[in-house]
Amino acid sequence: MTTDKSPPGNDGGGTGDNNDLEMMHVTHDHLLKEAVRITQPVDGYRVGTDAVLLAASVSTDNGRILDMGAGVGGIALCIAHRLTGVQITAVEKDTDIAELADINITDNGFASRIRLIKGDVTAMPAVLAASFDHVVSNPPYHDVRGTRPRNRARALAHMGEDTSLEDWVKAAIWAAKPRARISFICRADRAAELITLFETHGAGETLIFPLWPRHASPAGRVIIQVRRGVEGPGAILPGLVMHNDKGGFTEMANRIMAGDALFVIHPARPQLAPN
Repeated sequence: MTTDKSPPGNDGGGTGDNNDLEMMHVTHDHLLKEAVRITQPVDGYRVGTDAVLLAASVSTDNGRILDMGAGVGGIALCIAHRLTGVQITAVEKDTDIAELADINITDNGFASRIRLIKGDVTAMPAVLAASFDHVVSNPPYHDVRGTRPRNRARALAHMGEDTSLEDWVKAAIWAAKPRARISFICRADRAAELITLFETHGAGETLIFPLWPRHASPAGRVIIQVRRGVEGPGAILPGLVMHNDKGGFTEMANRIMAGDALFVIHPARPQLAPN
């Protein structure tokens, strides 16, 4: 990983079309063991393990996927790398961050498979309604009653601006096809709220996939997967322990970070699991 204190357009990755982007300090990082390249701001929200884990949980191997609140494109890029048969639409509100996503899409060779929409998830084009086979999002999931970060981009990513978690849920259900899957990653302490919102607005058969920092530690994150217009019992899945006692990734987490799939599967619909 290297840090570039020059504008993103100076390194061959593309040129921003406004002064804010031209003055932005960026780093050039990698995901999936250097298979995916990411240019992202030094300050503000940065792509991390949440993006890789959520991308790994998608099992749709064809059709259309929507990434709501795409940021610089981390989730969409990881999905496109692993699932070569899907078409992805990525929606991002922040203009400067969307410009970096555009650069990342081009730099990774996915311009023909990832369509970027610069806009708000609550005002997506009407043509997108009920059109996606899987909708994913890493929404602003920090409690708005907490301390708001001073950095505007980080505050927008962590707590949102004028949208609530309910707005994100309603937008995801609106965009999903009937019976299609919707997957969110969120803090464990907001899982109950998120599940209730999904059920209230017509998505069920809830799967809960806990993500534990270490053995015998409380889950820090969870992946919540539901299906639009489907009722019925869900399940709490075994989940994933991220780190071993020495602080490194566990064997399974290391495989996910390298690009393997994370199997978020309803027990009534068994599929082939990894060896």
